[in-house]
Amino acid sequence: MRRTIGVTAAVTIAAGILVTAPAAVSAPSEAVSAQTTNTSLLDVHKKSRKCDKPKNKGFNISWKDGVSSTTFYFNNHRKETNRVRVWYASAGMKCKAITVKPGTKGSKKLHRIYYHNLMEVDFGKCPYWP
Repeated sequence: MRRTIGVTAAVTIAAGILVTAPAAVSAPSEAVSAQTTNTSLLDVHKKSRKCDKPKNKGFNISWKDGVSSTTFYFNNHRKETNRVRVWYASAGMKCKAITVKPGTKGSKKLHRIYYHNLMEVDFGKCPYWP
């Protein structure tokens, strides 16, 4: 008998929460739209660079914007060394390069570069700023 009363009480409470929850959630529509844009920022990004020799091979990178760091995954099918430039904001605009040797597959974690301050990811060396 106790179990049926406990289950009945739990179902009644759950039904009450479901009935009142949509009214509370539907009021602040700005909070819902901000939440959907934050999840779109945390998507997986991919870039690739094609090469002529060997044919149909390339240099591929992917990353997901993290909360406190970002991990870059790479796969270099090319016969030369490639670099990934990561532009981020930290008391100004800064650049950090990841060097990948030929035929290498792996990952590199960059601490303190996350979705909020990550500006751009492209290929090449970082410029020298005096």
